[in-house]
Amino acid sequence: MRDSEEREYTVDWLQYERQQPMYDEDINNFYGSVLRDIPAHVEMLDSDFKGAFHEWLQGHTLSYFTGMEQFPARDVIQGVTQYIDDLYQRYGSLQIFENDYKYHWRLNENIEYKTLDTLDRRPLLISMPFPYHGDIHPDMDEILEKCLKLKIDVHVDSAWVSCIRGIGFNYDHPAIKSFAISLSKGGLGGTRIGVRYCRVRPDGPVTLMNQFNMNQQPLMWIGQRFCEMLGPEYFWKKYMDKYRKVCFDFDLVESKAIHLAKTKEGKPVGVRSLLRAL
Repeated sequence: MRDSEEREYTVDWLQYERQQPMYDEDINNFYGSVLRDIPAHVEMLDSDFKGAFHEWLQGHTLSYFTGMEQFPARDVIQGVTQYIDDLYQRYGSLQIFENDYKYHWRLNENIEYKTLDTLDRRPLLISMPFPYHGDIHPDMDEILEKCLKLKIDVHVDSAWVSCIRGIGFNYDHPAIKSFAISLSKGGLGGTRIGVRYCRVRPDGPVTLMNQFNMNQQPLMWIGQRFCEMLGPEYFWKKYMDKYRKVCFDFDLVESKAIHLAKTKEGKPVGVRSLLRAL
């Protein structure tokens, strides 16, 4: 069931399909405050946003991420989906594991998902955190080592970094060539702004957009203000106790993403509506 203002704190409002990321009235209030001051043009806004974003990433205290310094080529992206589109445009096709971001299936209903044993030489795109698990893919270490052995370039979709806790990850595995993070799952789903990190800046649409200052200034402005005003792990720090109550009351297993829990059978279920009902 999709979220709505008529939500109730009942089992009927658990989301077994299309689990929605967290959102609340404080995000609406945030938008209202920053949009009053939005500039028509701010010199070096892209650099300011990327700087604030990186500080936000390093400021996580419930999770930790290392190895980012080995990815000095950083570009603004309009959400991780733009990063994904850029990869498809540059490579033509990608390898994807089952239960990753449903966008891949929507692009190609006949997609053939890969397993550890069926990887070929094409680039692999994998989410970290992985949506189905709300955590790092359980085979992530083996996947990266297999890709290194087969000389498969790995690109990491880290869209969920803005909504998780309790994860430690080192991006500086030699198989990983790039990763991207956005603020969408942290509350800015209607804004879609983030940063792509690359070891070496590739040719392609994202690079062109950044080289010619074609990124949308309002999005960068809002993203910068979000990083500075609300900080990392905003929803976890606000809803931690309520999240645990929902999981206890409805006999769910906690995940590491604020809007997601698991049934006892391991099926992902969205809890946004119940968090908001509380």
